[in-house]
Amino acid sequence: MENIRTLTKFMGGKSVVGSPRSEHDFIKIIRLGLPSTAFKCVVNASEISEDVIYDCLPIAKRTVARCIEKSSRFKPATSELLYRLSRVLVTAQDVLGDKDHAKQWLLSQNTALGGQRPIELLDTGIGFEDVMDVLRRIEYGVYS
Repeated sequence: MENIRTLTKFMGGKSVVGSPRSEHDFIKIIRLGLPSTAFKCVVNASEISEDVIYDCLPIAKRTVARCIEKSSRFKPATSELLYRLSRVLVTAQDVLGDKDHAKQWLLSQNTALGGQRPIELLDTGIGFEDVMDVLRRIEYGVYS
């Protein structure tokens, strides 16, 4: 699936997330809180509008604006949501072949996910795992 360098680059590179060498390294980064610049980096890399992200994930527009204004870090909960979105999109790009297909897949209703859009499930750990499971099934050629 996705590699850590691609995920790091997607989230803004070393200057934003540091130099994680494994997925496990993201635990410390998330607990510390991602820098506010990570939000714009994820929006730019994903080519998904901020409004869609605000509508689908419990990230408050005012919280993002305040953190950007103060150049502060997000709380771990917001950092986790940005990580999940990034990880799913990087994995989807790898599995589906390119950014456009990954974005389309993320924003489209999916029968394997109960008719919900994958992006709508990223607010919980269970939903995130379900989305990643569907991507794994697609990767291995199982109809999903």
